[in-house]
Amino acid sequence: MKKISILVTIGFALLVGVTSCKKEINDINKTNPNQFSGADASLMLTGAQLANVMLNEGESARTAGIFCGYFKGADRQYLSYSDYSMTAGDFNSGWSTAYINGLAQCRIIRAAAAKSNNKVLMAVSSITEAHLLLTLSGLWGDIPNTQACTDGINEPKYDKMSDVHKYCIDLLDSSMGKASGNVLSVAYAGSFKWDEVANTLKARALLRMKNYAGAAAAAAKGIKKGGDMYANHTTESPGAWNIFYDFLDYNRGGYLGCDGSFIAPMLDTAAKTLAMSRNNSKTTETGRFYNYFYNGKYSYTNLDPNFFDGIFTPTSNYTLVSHAENELILAECNQRLGNSVAALVNLNNVRADLNATYGTYMPYDIADFGPGALIKGATASEAMLKEICCEKYVSLFGQIETYCDVRRSGNIVGITPYKGASLPARFLYPQQEINSNKNTPKGFGLFDALELFK
Repeated sequence: MKKISILVTIGFALLVGVTSCKKEINDINKTNPNQFSGADASLMLTGAQLANVMLNEGESARTAGIFCGYFKGADRQYLSYSDYSMTAGDFNSGWSTAYINGLAQCRIIRAAAAKSNNKVLMAVSSITEAHLLLTLSGLWGDIPNTQACTDGINEPKYDKMSDVHKYCIDLLDSSMGKASGNVLSVAYAGSFKWDEVANTLKARALLRMKNYAGAAAAAAKGIKKGGDMYANHTTESPGAWNIFYDFLDYNRGGYLGCDGSFIAPMLDTAAKTLAMSRNNSKTTETGRFYNYFYNGKYSYTNLDPNFFDGIFTPTSNYTLVSHAENELILAECNQRLGNSVAALVNLNNVRADLNATYGTYMPYDIADFGPGALIKGATASEAMLKEICCEKYVSLFGQIETYCDVRRSGNIVGITPYKGASLPARFLYPQQEINSNKNTPKGFGLFDALELFK
């Protein structure tokens, strides 16, 4: 991997008269017309944010969604993806985007911000960098970090997954209190606050590290109701559309669907007799299933994600970090720490929001969990923990973080692999990285667990 900077090309014309003197010619020759000048750091931030959107919403999200049972391939190479028949070359795109257009830019921006003592720019670029690295490490595990995007280092070493997470936590801590509201968020939408986003991302990292007390403490300061952070797709034009829409309808219609996926019968009221069904006397998933997640009006496969008037329309802003995720992190941590009462409050907060949007998500009681109860499990505690994890799995439909949750939790949701007995445990290191960096770890396959998810 080589450090690549985004440079701005400035077009110009040099007019040199035939009567110019030697001094004028020498002055002109001091300027190299082929030497590009650097861009303003604040302008570069938009490109870094767009790279973060592309990583979290683009091809990597589709692949992670197949691996965790959200989607299933219906045509072309996506049929083989659902059989987990993939090669290193299938993983080039997200890696390149994240490093070349994202991480490299964040580090240039942070250096410029430090030089000018621009604390706001420093904070926003730090949060963007941490977001990128947490996503990358959640998919690939050990990744280049400390030597990545560094002049003179063309083959950076790989840092341990746990060390990358510690680095991200330090970055997020350094950003706290320095950027008000959602300033400098051109690529994003929503009434979010940077400090809350940073705390929820920190809670993500600590949850992956199984530091439940630390994750709960961070989430307590995380995203509040109405403060979700989205990728901005409010412009109705190609290139600005929701990336899932662009793939599912505009460019690759019929390649990817949800027919035969694991998640679909969890929500379908026609399948409510199945053990995996979430429909019960206090929960009706009709709204999410028929109106929001899936497309019953126009489709390429028997069950397409809803790109017509639901979650993935052209102008649907894609959720990156949300109150629902934050509240369910709190719920899981409280439950794992033995505080079922607090965990139930957090779970019911999410259900109250669902009830207001889709209807019929009545609050659960402690008595609803356990052997023979509404939500069954060997114990009340186990039943509640699984319900929390299942709600997060459904609420974050289409997002990469749930693929991390599935592996971190030992597949507590109970996802059935499309082929064989195991779900893919990681992304393969990209072929382009294998070809260009001798430090790329060798001998890992799709089913080899990552350090923090063993």
